[in-house]
Amino acid sequence: MKGEGVIDPDRMVERFLGRAVESYGEDAFPKYDSPAIDALKPKGQNQSRGARQGAIHSFLRSYGVFRGLDNDEASAVVNEILGFADNRSLTSPTTREEIIDLFRALHDRCREKVHRNKDGTLRDLSSLTSKALWCCYPDAIPLFDSRAARALCVISRLMGLTPPPSNNKSRYEPFLSVWLDLYARVEPTIDQNRRRVDRIPHKVRVLDLVLWTIGEPDFWA
Repeated sequence: MKGEGVIDPDRMVERFLGRAVESYGEDAFPKYDSPAIDALKPKGQNQSRGARQGAIHSFLRSYGVFRGLDNDEASAVVNEILGFADNRSLTSPTTREEIIDLFRALHDRCREKVHRNKDGTLRDLSSLTSKALWCCYPDAIPLFDSRAARALCVISRLMGLTPPPSNNKSRYEPFLSVWLDLYARVEPTIDQNRRRVDRIPHKVRVLDLVLWTIGEPDFWA
């Protein structure tokens, strides 16, 4: 995956760290992130079922990933996430293959609970699934969304990165491969700047927010 690049990824991350920290507060991520993570922890099972459902629903709704789903479908998806979380391994995944296996398992569970596309194909719930999976493993899972994917697509070309070949049509898997490669390169820079981003509790979110910032579609952002 490594190739000849025309940008310095470390300088890029340093350039956008300040804005990433600002965006973390502006978009109320802390308000929804922590309750959702707590609801999916083993100790979260001591909460009422309704409280856990509410925390996950609010978290996912804050990201807009329920668009196109009715209330019954959203509730069914939340229940699938809870079922997955309560039976998952508590050991965080450390490899691309482990993350992909977990993603596929949760993605399949969730999309079986929602209506199909007009052409009869199953819906793509990559963004929803990645965010729910991140709540289960908040120090290991890259979050997929259109802004991060847009930024990473351009950055990967400038850096000469390409994902490994795959017959799977998932949007998440090539994103994950390039994200992990980029993260391995810039993690030391994030660590060196940890005091600047100490309000962001999970390190993987730093790169997520950097990409989210770069992927802003407005020229004047």
